[in-house]
Order: sequence, then C-alpha cells, then structure tokens
Amino acid sequence: MRVAWVVRPTAGGIKQHLNHLLAGLGSQYEIAICGPEELRGWAGGNPFYPVQIVDGLSTAGDLRAVWQLSRALRRIKPQLLHIHGLKSVQIAVPAAKLSRVDNLLFTAHNCLPKPDSLWYHVTRGAVNRCLLRSLTRVIAVSQTVGCELTELVPEERVVVIRNGVDYRRFEGICRDEARKSVGLGSGDFAIGTVARLIPEKGIADLLRAAALLRKILPQAKFIVVGDGPMRARLEQYSAALGLEPYVQFLGYRSDVPILMASWDLFVLPSLSEGLSLSVLEAMAAGLPLVVSDLPSMREVVIQGKSGFCSQPRDISGLAAAIIQIAKDPAKARQMGEYNHQRVRRSFGIEQMIEATRREYQLLLEEGAKL
Repeated sequence: MRVAWVVRPTAGGIKQHLNHLLAGLGSQYEIAICGPEELRGWAGGNPFYPVQIVDGLSTAGDLRAVWQLSRALRRIKPQLLHIHGLKSVQIAVPAAKLSRVDNLLFTAHNCLPKPDSLWYHVTRGAVNRCLLRSLTRVIAVSQTVGCELTELVPEERVVVIRNGVDYRRFEGICRDEARKSVGLGSGDFAIGTVARLIPEKGIADLLRAAALLRKILPQAKFIVVGDGPMRARLEQYSAALGLEPYVQFLGYRSDVPILMASWDLFVLPSLSEGLSLSVLEAMAAGLPLVVSDLPSMREVVIQGKSGFCSQPRDISGLAAAIIQIAKDPAKARQMGEYNHQRVRRSFGIEQMIEATRREYQLLLEEGAKL
C-alpha cells in the first residue's frame, strides 16, 4: 500500500516522532517522502521527492512547492497522503486537488498559531480553516490540540493520538558513570532542558530564573541541550546575566539518555506546546519536572506527583518550584519514579504507532470504497 508523507522543514520533537513512525510503519507500507532537499539523507532508503517547502509566507515559493508536490504525487499515485505540519497543509491540499489525491490525513504536532492581528484572522486564519476542512482526518498529538482543531474541523474527523517515546533507551544507565562522563561533581544539582531554541520554548525565562537562583542554589548547574535560531542570542543573554559558570549550552546531542541520567531535575518553561517529547523523555529517565502550566502539559504532568507547574512568564514562580524540588531529594526521587512508571503505562511508542496504523487502515479501507 502506497503512502506519501509531506514534511515541512523539521527538527527536534517532530523529527523524532517521524523517526518512530517510519521505523514502526515502514515494513507494512510503501512510504514515499516529499519535503525539502535537506531531508533526503534522513529519508534513508525510502523514495524521496524534493519539494521546497519554506517556513513563513512566500507566495512565489509556495506556488512552486505546490507545483513540485503535484508532480511528485502524480508519479507516486498514493492511496493515502499523510501531511505533517500546518505549513505542509497549505502546500499539500492544493497539490492533492491538482493530482486527484482524495485521502488526506494531517498530524497537528503543535497548537495552532493565535496571532492577535485582525488581518491574520481575516486572511490566513480563514485560509487555514478552508484548507483544514478539506482533510479526510486529523490526528492531534494531545487533547488540547484536538479541542483547538474542532473549532475549525468537524469533530468526527479529529482523533487524538498522543506522542510516545522509546522509554527503553532511558533504562539501565548508571547515574554515577553518567555524571562522571559529563563532568558533574557529587555536590552539583544538575537542572537540564532539551528544546529547539525558539522563543516559544521560554529558555530566556529559564535564564532569568537561573539568575535569581544563583545565590540561593549555588550548587545548581543549568544545562541547555538543543539548537535553533535563538541559540546565539540566548548565549549572549546568559553572558550578560553573568551566568557563564552556571549555564552550559551543549547544542544538539545524540546522547540525551546519558545526559538525562546525570541530571537531578528537568525544566521546560514553554509558552506554547502541543505535547512535548522532551518532557516525556525526561519522565522516561525518571526525572522530576518543572514545566509551564499549559493545558497540554497538564495532560502529562500531575501536579505534586510528577513535579510542579508554574505559570508561563512567572520567573519567581519558576524559581520557587525549582527550589522546592532541590530542597527535598526524597520527594524528587518519588516524583521521578512516578514519571517513569507513567510513561511506561501511557506514553510508549508502541501505543502511538499502533493507533496510527489503525487510522491508516481505516482510511485506506474508506478510500477503497470510493
């Protein structure tokens, strides 16, 4: 059975999500990947068709991408088109109409944009509503995202399939060896985060909290893992706050399980989230959490059991939550164990892949009847 994926420029959690799906579904379906040229190596042995999808609004570039994708779809002749990312929807829906592909599935990995601009709501907001209503089915990675989508798409077309992680990667790692390998001393309290360095992840707020905690928790070490367009500015801001001895920016790392095994606490002060894979990974690693009090986070993080939620942009609240965990090691260990068991029960990749496989089968059966 032939399935085509349309993928926008991607990194971080979305790319991990796609890796899991590709590994889990690739043996059952012929998956062709359509996306920017830089994804060709990532596609591995799967058929790849370059479509130069760019972030942001580019009328000429978007029209060119629609033409490229419509040509690719005529060659692939997919029985199902799986679209990843809202920008991909803007390209894929018109391309599908041109190439007469009718079975369209979209995975919404993040909350929908909500600019205050009236112009956005009158123009792009209306366009997105029209495009989303052209889809056969929509997968939301959290209940929060699903509720948002039902404002634009008939409710019966929306299904929630929560993100999953391979929790086995985070098991059996010796904490003492991990801490030694990354240069942490026995007295250090390691506070880590993993995020794409974009404004929505709130890393600047974490740096402000670190500045508040510098004298209260002198043993604290902050480790920022991830890359992105904000990295240089965040490093400069950290230096301006005098945090260079306390904060490390490690960039992209492939050894996240080892890093997390060396940490004492995971923090992610996001301003917006669909369902954070890095939070699920931290839970798999048995870490207590401090995260923003967002609807999608509350689907995963149980206040007082998993860790603590603080209001977005509340720097003093964020710092207070960190102190509360740092001052109670026994409670922190209980939280970490609770998180590990919760991920094993509810957020494994097997559940995510099997639920996606069921949607594929339903859509392919429905498509065969048309």
